[in-house]
Amino acid sequence: MRNWFRHNLGIKLASLACALALFFYVLGQQGEPISFGDVPLDFYNEPINLAPSVTPDTISVSLQGPRNIILGLERKQIKVYLDLKGKEKGRFLYPSEEFKIKCPEGVRVVKITPRIVSVNLEPLITKEMEIKPTILGKPAPGYGIGKATSSPKSLKVRGPESRLKALTGIPTTPIDVSDISSNIARVVKADLTERDLKIIGEVPIQVAIDLVRELVEKRFKDIPVKIMQPPSSLLEARLKEKEATILLRGPQEAMAALSPKDVTVAIDVTDLSRGTYKLKPEVTVPPKIEVVSITPSIFEVTLGSKIVFME
Repeated sequence: MRNWFRHNLGIKLASLACALALFFYVLGQQGEPISFGDVPLDFYNEPINLAPSVTPDTISVSLQGPRNIILGLERKQIKVYLDLKGKEKGRFLYPSEEFKIKCPEGVRVVKITPRIVSVNLEPLITKEMEIKPTILGKPAPGYGIGKATSSPKSLKVRGPESRLKALTGIPTTPIDVSDISSNIARVVKADLTERDLKIIGEVPIQVAIDLVRELVEKRFKDIPVKIMQPPSSLLEARLKEKEATILLRGPQEAMAALSPKDVTVAIDVTDLSRGTYKLKPEVTVPPKIEVVSITPSIFEVTLGSKIVFME
């Protein structure tokens, strides 16, 4: 085996050197153009108190260069800049010939798409914006979100005028309320993800979330209507409608335990004389329960003499 390595050693080393030279020669040759899409556009020499925006905000760049460079090139290594020196407020077109493109040495730009972009320079303003807590999840059954208050209630935001006009509030990092059954307080941060908007004087935000009992409704039909009058009364009351339908509202656990026998509908005819009356009923329900509606809302009652049978 040792003799095999030594046999024609010079020729073998020369062949290896040639192979390596050919390998690096091939790598150094110009390869086919490679396209890189979604390359972001950036600015320099930005005018004071003006905010630039560009449409579209990314371009496609085709590059050509030595294979050993092109094959290892990544999108983040390509920088495209728009020079805004001397530009004033308003919208204008920016041709690709004026783009400043930074890429590795030996690589050249073959093609840029699109050839023209639209740049808009608008005033930078500062605006006081309300903080709007971001709430995720649902509280435990029977509970709902009553109110969410933040301290501070607002913060100042600086950014392009059009963006701030469209912004309805400052969201926070999410607060998870899943399965909670009591009030909570959390410390969060402002969560503005837009890179052209900036919080001025950002501070921790304290958010208090108050829960309320979640109310549900339940309808009870065919509830008998009772007449309230002294036992000694010589008048007999006759109802045109003898049953009512009641819609009630209350906390979920209280409504679940409620039954028709817990509901009383009565009409008081005490101190009334003979005649026909249209009267509102009185509805009695357990604590924490409220009456939403009763049908019918008015009952017709006729008071007449009792019929007494003599033996």
